[in-house]
Amino acid sequence: MPRKNKDGKFILAAGEIAHFTVCPEAWRLSMIEKKETLEDPSQLVGRELHKEWAKDYDESIFFSRSVRLIIEIILLLILVTLLKASI
Repeated sequence: MPRKNKDGKFILAAGEIAHFTVCPEAWRLSMIEKKETLEDPSQLVGRELHKEWAKDYDESIFFSRSVRLIIEIILLLILVTLLKASI
């Protein structure tokens, strides 16, 4: 269901729009009538794939931040070495 953001605008989730696009009746039953729908095996696979993607994404962010930190430390050490050599 749409929700208001801090600016007072209504926001629809992309997953909810996709759910409505695939089957409007299933969306109506689950969102309006609040009835439980049967789970499709592909939904379970999709959830697992999403969890795996999120884990891989978190690891890639950690890796990229670590590489950036190492490069900054190396540049700082080079700068300090050059400043000491010029004194």
